[in-house]
Amino acid sequence: MVELMNSAPRQDPNSAASACMRPRPPEFPELDLLRLTLNQVDYGLVVVNVTSRALQYANALGHDALEGTADHFGNKRYDTGLQLVQGCVAARRAANVEQLRRTLERTRAGVRGLLSLGVGEQTCAVAVMPLGTPVDDSTPTFASYAAEPAILACHALLVFAKQQLCDSSTVALFARERGLTSAEGQVLAQVCRGLRPSEIADHHGVQISTVRTQLRNIRLKTCCDTIGEVIRKVSVLPPMARHLSGHAAALVRQ
Repeated sequence: MVELMNSAPRQDPNSAASACMRPRPPEFPELDLLRLTLNQVDYGLVVVNVTSRALQYANALGHDALEGTADHFGNKRYDTGLQLVQGCVAARRAANVEQLRRTLERTRAGVRGLLSLGVGEQTCAVAVMPLGTPVDDSTPTFASYAAEPAILACHALLVFAKQQLCDSSTVALFARERGLTSAEGQVLAQVCRGLRPSEIADHHGVQISTVRTQLRNIRLKTCCDTIGEVIRKVSVLPPMARHLSGHAAALVRQ
């Protein structure tokens, strides 16, 4: 028994302390993690003060929506109808000023709204949602506090419509996961952008029968009866665009 006890490996009493003193890998603060998370959302998100219209927060696509500049793929971004003027969110056109004011003011009472800004084909839809508790019901109960923090509804969340059905990176990953060929993946991406089979054939310089064969293969490999069903399946995919990750990290470093 004595020999067994003596042969047992001895533990250094300072080992636990030394382990605690080892430098840990750096961790993101919670706020930075939240920013990175919101930048993965494939919608422009903007938080604005209802009274002053001051910008409180915007994710990557939210900044792009207010700037009205080219998107991360270099494509010309259509006019969203809103802009940032001296740190405040404002309508680009005089015709939308009163509409924006009324919709933001209604959020104080917990009323959601939908703005339709722009002209003709350049119209952009923006959802306006209250953040917090309505002013007329500012006394929180236990049940209401469990659902949302007791914050007066003096801020609103603006959610901009998506610029496209699905980004090219997400479509490419979906095509690879379903075993589509490179040509079939390109056809799928163009169908999701609204192109007709004849337009796809002209773009690639092939017969329309070739495109129809590729569409049939896409339906078979995705287990869908129609191309419309394929498009609906693609439209609900989670956002996986590469540009979202890179731009998110850049914003956190600012």
